[in-house]
Amino acid sequence: MNIYQFNLQFSPEEDRIVFKLNTFNKEEFRFYLTRRFVKVLWPVLQQLMSNDLRRREPEKSHVAQAVLEFEHEKVLSQTNFTQKYSEEVTTYPLGEELILLFGIRVKQAPQGDILCLHNSAGKGIEFMVNNAFLHPFCKLLAENLIRAEWELNFPSAPQKAQTETVQPSPKVLH
Repeated sequence: MNIYQFNLQFSPEEDRIVFKLNTFNKEEFRFYLTRRFVKVLWPVLQQLMSNDLRRREPEKSHVAQAVLEFEHEKVLSQTNFTQKYSEEVTTYPLGEELILLFGIRVKQAPQGDILCLHNSAGKGIEFMVNNAFLHPFCKLLAENLIRAEWELNFPSAPQKAQTETVQPSPKVLH
């Protein structure tokens, strides 16, 4: 699956974060993230960023935190946060209703990590993650945590909220 764009937006009515992801094949996947789920997801995302860095640059593992912070800023500066989320979808492989995410798994593959997100019945999505997805996703998630006022106090949470739509840089394929 090649991710084209994703969107995170807090829904005060549901007290959940809505996560929508669409692909270059014009498929859209829709999910709810609860406070409990995000509390489990955040450390997994941080570990995935570390894994990605170690895989790409093993010689820098002794200064991984500093490199990750630099890379975070670099990736964010190359990410298009201004483009509106594309509603031009032709199919909803998991249905049009939002799926309440419950479980997280990470699979190892030779070319990287695969993030598996699913509901209690096992319905969900699996996709390869890299720094072009992880850094913007964490930024938008942290911004939505501020809006949600869930007081999870994760490190690297920004002080101001910005646009919720991301289109990864065209230079990077997912």
